[in-house]
Amino acid sequence: MPTKDELRQTFSKEWKKHYEINALKEKGFTRQECKKCKRHFWAIQERSTCADSSCTGYEFIGNPPSSQKLDYIDTWKKIEKYFTKHGHTSIEPYPTVARWRDDLYFTIASINDFQPYVVNGEIEPPANPLIVPQPCIRFSDISNVGITGRHYTNFVMVGQHAFNTKKTGMFYWKDEALSHDLGYLKTLGIPEEKLIFLEDVWMGGGNFGPSMEYFVGGLELGNCVFMQYAFRREKQSELSTKVIDMGAGLSRLAWITHGSPTSYEVVFGPVIEQMKKNASLKIDQSLFERYAKYAGIIDAEDATHMAAQKKFISDSMHADFGQVAEKLRPIHSLYACADHLCTFLFTSTDGMLPSNSGGGYNLRMILRRVFAADEEFSFSLDYAKILQGHANYLKPIFPKLQEGVPTAIDVVEEERKKYAQTLLKGRGKLTSMISKAEKENKPISFGTLKTLYESDGIPPELAVELGKEKGVKIEFTDDFYSKIRTPDEEVEGAKKPDVEGIEKTAILYYSENIFEFEAKIITMRGNCLALDKTAFYPESGGQVFDSGTIGGEPIEEVIKEAGVVLHKVKNISKFREGMMVKCMVEREKRTNATRHHTAAHLLNAVCREILGPHVWQGGSHKDEEKAHLDITHYKKITTEEQEKIEQRVNNYISKNLPIKSEVLARNVAEEKYGFRLYQGGAVPGKELRVVSIGELDHEACGGTHQMLKHTGEIGVFKIIKCEGIQDGVVRISYKCGPAAVKYIQERERLLSDSAGVLGIDEKQLPQSIKRFFEEWKEKGKRIDELSEMIAKMEAGRLIEEAKKEKGQVLQTASSADSLLLKKIAAEISTSQEAVGILLYNGEKDVVCAVGGAPNLDASAILSEFCKKHSGKGGGSKKIAFGKIERLP
Repeated sequence: MPTKDELRQTFSKEWKKHYEINALKEKGFTRQECKKCKRHFWAIQERSTCADSSCTGYEFIGNPPSSQKLDYIDTWKKIEKYFTKHGHTSIEPYPTVARWRDDLYFTIASINDFQPYVVNGEIEPPANPLIVPQPCIRFSDISNVGITGRHYTNFVMVGQHAFNTKKTGMFYWKDEALSHDLGYLKTLGIPEEKLIFLEDVWMGGGNFGPSMEYFVGGLELGNCVFMQYAFRREKQSELSTKVIDMGAGLSRLAWITHGSPTSYEVVFGPVIEQMKKNASLKIDQSLFERYAKYAGIIDAEDATHMAAQKKFISDSMHADFGQVAEKLRPIHSLYACADHLCTFLFTSTDGMLPSNSGGGYNLRMILRRVFAADEEFSFSLDYAKILQGHANYLKPIFPKLQEGVPTAIDVVEEERKKYAQTLLKGRGKLTSMISKAEKENKPISFGTLKTLYESDGIPPELAVELGKEKGVKIEFTDDFYSKIRTPDEEVEGAKKPDVEGIEKTAILYYSENIFEFEAKIITMRGNCLALDKTAFYPESGGQVFDSGTIGGEPIEEVIKEAGVVLHKVKNISKFREGMMVKCMVEREKRTNATRHHTAAHLLNAVCREILGPHVWQGGSHKDEEKAHLDITHYKKITTEEQEKIEQRVNNYISKNLPIKSEVLARNVAEEKYGFRLYQGGAVPGKELRVVSIGELDHEACGGTHQMLKHTGEIGVFKIIKCEGIQDGVVRISYKCGPAAVKYIQERERLLSDSAGVLGIDEKQLPQSIKRFFEEWKEKGKRIDELSEMIAKMEAGRLIEEAKKEKGQVLQTASSADSLLLKKIAAEISTSQEAVGILLYNGEKDVVCAVGGAPNLDASAILSEFCKKHSGKGGGSKKIAFGKIERLP
């Protein structure tokens, strides 16, 4: 596929086709060229430059183009009112955690809401045309947050979307889109003559098209993409569904009406005002306002041009950039804290918690940045009040944030404690490293900084500060945090089996009672058979694959890929293509695996009820004997919580709730049940199989739940263990049905046998065990004291015998166990007598100890002895230990 620059050049040559738009021409916009960047733009007034901040800086600061000042919430209300008045439907935003996608951790743009199924025309959009206030999470600009006045790790994208299908025709395209963009901007008080439309291209996921970015006074407000082309197999083609994908930053639209030095005061409203007040910040307001006009030029992500950007600002301000940046660092850091805590509120409300991997890594990173800044600048941040303040201010647009506040407060406090403990351990390590670097005259590398930050919680800013004191160079760059972040896109998954050219398999395993069937082998790949139809369930959703036989040959694995089910067998030679085979599915394994799978849905719902709405499924495994469910949770589950969870699951089982499976169009399922559907992650296809347990739980799931009609068929439910498997994830292991009964019986038998051995009643067992343990500890102390005495006495006896050997090594057998042998050897090694003694016991343990005999080497003596008797060992000149296979 061509690069973005190549496409930009191609489209620019064909500008009349792509960028000459009547909606602009009729208003007097003409095509012009920027003298600085050489790109083309459309404006009503003649200009020498485009309005990108890199070419002009911020021209609107102190000189807002709007005739009215709007706060953040009112800006959205005005935009929503305009679009709904002009035939658009305002829809609810999607979650910030993109669980319906397998290629993203977070929602990074409003178009993500409709990819891939609406965009490719497989399903109908929720409305057409529509607008959505979509909160987006992006960590790619983290190093710019707080500094440029416009960058965030979370922002609300005003999404204006229309889908031109074969059914609708081209009812809403370039003219309609830009006419509405001019219209809504006018309602915000922005005159058309202040607008500049910059020609650009957009590409992603194999799709691309021309776009028009629109600016005012150096600030990009939005980008209207005309998604109309696809690039498949080296060929360009027209998309069957042509999409208007306009995304505008709500923060920038509100900011432009104020012309304030940064957008943060407008976006965070009363929250940032209170933060400033509590922090007692004193800044040079004149310097702050002068710098703000040039802040848009800064891009910490662009390392190659960073030096030139800083020089330009220094020259323009007639001040040293480094000194200016250092003076303004406290306020820039405070803005970043406000942003990061708001991001965390959104993501934790949607069920993503801090961890050391994936999207959770980025959340831990931003919280650590907050804690580090709070400590460095003594901000005295009240995290609970800030989080609640964000939720209160944003309530008119995002009321669901209110229910996420308690969890967010708890998690932030847990993370703060962890950070403090890690930092306490790490400071000493950093000091040692800097002292060593000072002595060796070497810098602290980026890699070392990264390790110190990730493993020891040491913020790079602290390393820089301590490095300056010692004159040690610290290889810290402005884009440090951007370099170490986890990409917004997930990494590629495991390699998938090749099923190209194989026709899809007819699925029988969703039928209730098909455990025997005949099928035709349509092809063979490696050790795998592809049948024309199958009742064998493939490994999916954490449920194990079915066992059974094909033509009498046991199945080793069942895999499904792109609608094709492959059956792995050990002996492939007995089969041939076109052969009819008799297939037998093992009923009992399937039934018990289904019980465990259905119990997982029930358990997940109960954990949400008891632990909080932040709980999401993070992984699972269910077989016929046992199962586990991994859930997102930020601390250890207590014994009381575990018991409560177990009791409530059994309570729902006893209520015999109905279990229903239904296949729905994806958009219908999402509208009916919401995004809680995606507990197991992204589910491919335009249709979803939804499993409902009464009104308690609804999940998109491909499991064989149809085998059970009511929860009573799950049987008894028993939690075996709760354990943290990684930060932010707790694993609950459990059994149900016959497997649970068997487990309980085994535990009862163990309890009964233990009580029988002690000759007590089972109820007395805990107290008796406690008493025995205390007695054992006391006896253990006495035994240790006694063994020390024996070791000293035996060492003394052996030394006297060894002295008779006149410089030769005493070699003798001993009845002591391994531990006592070591104690005897330790006593001998402290003796001043010129003796060497080698001891071995019936367990083939060997020790050698040397007293005050400089000519003897315990390690060499023991090695020679072990060599003669097929053993191994080693140690020091004074004492050595080993093991032999043959006794002398």
